[in-house]
Amino acid sequence: MLQWPDLRQLLSVLELGENPSSSLNMQSVAADTEEIMNVEPSTILALAKNALSASKQALALAEDLKLDLDDSLSNSLGSANSSTLPVEEEEAPTVRSTRHLERQSKRRRMPSKFMISDTYSLRKTNVRKKVSGSYDPNDPLRLFLMGPETTQLLTAKEESELIVKVQDLMRLEKLKSNLQSQFGREPTLVEWAEAIGLSCSALQAELHNGNRSREKLVYANFRMVFHVAKQYQGRGMNLQDLLQEGSMGLIKSVEKFKPQVGCRFATYSYWWIRQTITKSIVQHSRTIRLPENAYSLLGKVVKAKRSYIQEGNHCPSKEELATRAGITVQKLDKLLFTTRTPLSMQQPVWTDQDTTFQEVTPDTGIEIPDVSVAKQLMRQHVRNLLRVLSPKERKIIKLRFGIEESKENSLSEIGNIFGLSKERVRQLESRALYKLKQCLVKQGLGAYADLLV
Repeated sequence: MLQWPDLRQLLSVLELGENPSSSLNMQSVAADTEEIMNVEPSTILALAKNALSASKQALALAEDLKLDLDDSLSNSLGSANSSTLPVEEEEAPTVRSTRHLERQSKRRRMPSKFMISDTYSLRKTNVRKKVSGSYDPNDPLRLFLMGPETTQLLTAKEESELIVKVQDLMRLEKLKSNLQSQFGREPTLVEWAEAIGLSCSALQAELHNGNRSREKLVYANFRMVFHVAKQYQGRGMNLQDLLQEGSMGLIKSVEKFKPQVGCRFATYSYWWIRQTITKSIVQHSRTIRLPENAYSLLGKVVKAKRSYIQEGNHCPSKEELATRAGITVQKLDKLLFTTRTPLSMQQPVWTDQDTTFQEVTPDTGIEIPDVSVAKQLMRQHVRNLLRVLSPKERKIIKLRFGIEESKENSLSEIGNIFGLSKERVRQLESRALYKLKQCLVKQGLGAYADLLV
């Protein structure tokens, strides 16, 4: 049986930790705390043990019988303290603790939260693996794009200063080309400096500043080259070749740019980069080069097909494509025929096997065994048929049609061999062919008619 000090201590602990809105006020709790502090340590330890055992008993009762813990404690408190505490006229309102229900709901929701967090962490790990797999720290292109010379953008003032130095360099190089055409050779540094009116050291400094300014201007706009080149991927050239052609267009725009046009350098160089890339695609993207007008018409057809797909027609007919592209159906068929992409004979037929097109494509120059044997029999049959002719007629037929020789002789050449006129040779040939036609049915040569087609 629990004693009153033990029960009072337990009640104070439970009410302060579990339900701060109970009926006891804060003054009674403070008074109880002062009484506990005046007790000896051994008594406090014993009270703590009793309170722990009492709390375990109360928790077991609450879970088994599903009784309210606060209600039972308040009833026991009223029966034990009826002689010392004043009895209130009205009973205090019963407050039911919801902590147990909250714990149960948290336990029910815990697995779903763990599952969501595990799924998210797994998805995040997969993304990291994918990024790490595609990222190559030794890729020279990535290292160059991440360098400070390509990541630092130029202001309008810095850009104008660099362009002025580049234009000075262009004037120096133009003067050098004029001197080269005048002297018939490349001018020396002294001659070049005298023509400008500068010393050799000053000329070298100007050349160094100009080259350095041009490189800085090109590097600062190289990311724009990468941006434009990405838009033309999948058109027959890889990204490295597109970047190379775009860089050449950027360098050419540096030489051609004039500040008097009233625009920024990036706006001017964008069209040079795009032009060089499209021109290189026309020239190098296909094994069989196509003219530029074919590429323009093909672009119209692709645009028309894309518009039909956006409208919901995924399989437009040739008439619809030709009408929207502004060309005839015959011209569309010719365009599609000429723009076919050739395949390599060494390309595998299936992705999971090493069989190439060369291994499965028949060679039209080699006859099949049946036809080869039939032709050999036909030749032997014709030689046997020629035995019905006289030796002179047989020789004329062989020379005329190149039976034993690969060359077919004319009537005059045969006449020179036999010492006969052209007309006589023709008569002998006609008589020999007439004899052969008479024996054609008897010898059964009609079976070889299919081989003569």
